Amino acid sequence: MRVFRALPEPVRQRAVRAASPSYTLGAQARIEREDGRVLLVKAAYRWRWGMPGGLMDAGESPEEAVIREVKEETGLDVVVEPDPIVLVETSMQRVNFIYRAAPAPGADPDALHAQASEILELGWFHPDEFPETNPDMSGEVMLTGAGPEQPRLMVTKSIEPDSPPD
Repeated sequence: MRVFRALPEPVRQRAVRAASPSYTLGAQARIEREDGRVLLVKAAYRWRWGMPGGLMDAGESPEEAVIREVKEETGLDVVVEPDPIVLVETSMQRVNFIYRAAPAPGADPDALHAQASEILELGWFHPDEFPETNPDMSGEVMLTGAGPEQPRLMVTKSIEPDSPPD
């Protein structure tokens, strides 16, 4: 420790960052319209359906990221509720902020189509009729509705990989 303390501050900071795990930060939205249907997307890099969202840009807040990602993927303007659920997936080294959201006033939820080349399909599904969803914690939150009784912070170590169907 004496040697470490003797190093200049910038060198110590770089050493700590190099030895520390790095995590990706993402934001997703469980978008529900008035009839209770939830917007799901099927991305080209996934075998199953999931919530719209993606990685945060540098300097972007989770709320800004989810609004941007939903618009980029679906063309839909949304209003997000505060206080997202934060999922820390240690095995994937990922932190996801999951927001409840609704179509913005004046937005037509039936006039959607995939906006990004990564989105193969999108659709509104009643929770009782969800297609097969991503096998990660965000999928679990989506299925359960991310209600007020759910913890606001969830940490998990093991995530089933999203592999192609047999």
